Amino acid sequence: MKTEISTKLAALGAALVMNSAIIGGVAYLFSAQLHQAAPVTSLVSAAGQAAVKSA
Repeated sequence: MKTEISTKLAALGAALVMNSAIIGGVAYLFSAQLHQAAPVTSLVSAAGQAAVKSA
């Protein structure tokens, strides 16, 4: 009986670790996409300001 409960707890712990790793990976990927888009946005705004100044 005790072995069965500890096996279930170990499986639950392993599932929680895997879920945390997956969620962390997804969050990292979305964070990387946001950081990658930030320089593009700053370049676009800088180009727009340069166009306004030259006009």
